[in-house]
Amino acid sequence: MKDLTKMITGVLLVAAIMAFAGISVTAQDPTKVDAKHYKVEFENDKVRVLRVNYGMKEKSVMHQHPDAVVIALTDTRTKFTSADGKAEERGFKAGETLWTPAGTHLPENLGATPMQVILVELKDGSGGGTMPAAADDPAKVAAKHHKVEFENDRVRVFRSIIGPKEKTGMHAHPDNVVVFLTDSRVTSTMGDGKPEVAEGKAGQAIWRPALKHDAENMNDQPLEVIVVELKGK
Repeated sequence: MKDLTKMITGVLLVAAIMAFAGISVTAQDPTKVDAKHYKVEFENDKVRVLRVNYGMKEKSVMHQHPDAVVIALTDTRTKFTSADGKAEERGFKAGETLWTPAGTHLPENLGATPMQVILVELKDGSGGGTMPAAADDPAKVAAKHHKVEFENDRVRVFRSIIGPKEKTGMHAHPDNVVVFLTDSRVTSTMGDGKPEVAEGKAGQAIWRPALKHDAENMNDQPLEVIVVELKGK
């Protein structure tokens, strides 16, 4: 009887610990603890993309993010206070990108104007498949229009600028997130020769499965986008 009581007590203790751990993780999710500032744009099995909006001088509460890519949509000046109480100030220009490792922090907008960013959170096992071969790599075959912002073991981030009526030439991407920095209208000739038209507004974020295409800017103004390519993990 004593052994049975000990076993039941042990099971209940483990269940309580697991439940508490689950609550702790949920409690640090910015969309749960600070829904005013963090909205989910879209989510799938590889990424969760958040739109982050802070009014002037507004601050959040302590919360947690996985590995992520930041794309600033406005100029920002932000103070980040970490869980150990240390504070760091960072400034971003509109259109700037940044890699942020997983961590816990409390952000505060130090600016006198609202700030807005897109945050591409990476999920475990979020690899986007095989990176393109050299013959299809946009960094090589379409280098005029694709500049690498940064690259690590999880992502490669491009800034893509295409002039009016220009074409990029055929190239390939693994699964990726596109963030439009300008209003854009693009006709893509796909690898099978079929055309596809895509439109996006400045600040919009979209998901694209792996693809091969030749992109043509249909606008009379240059278009600019950030492309976050997913690599394996």
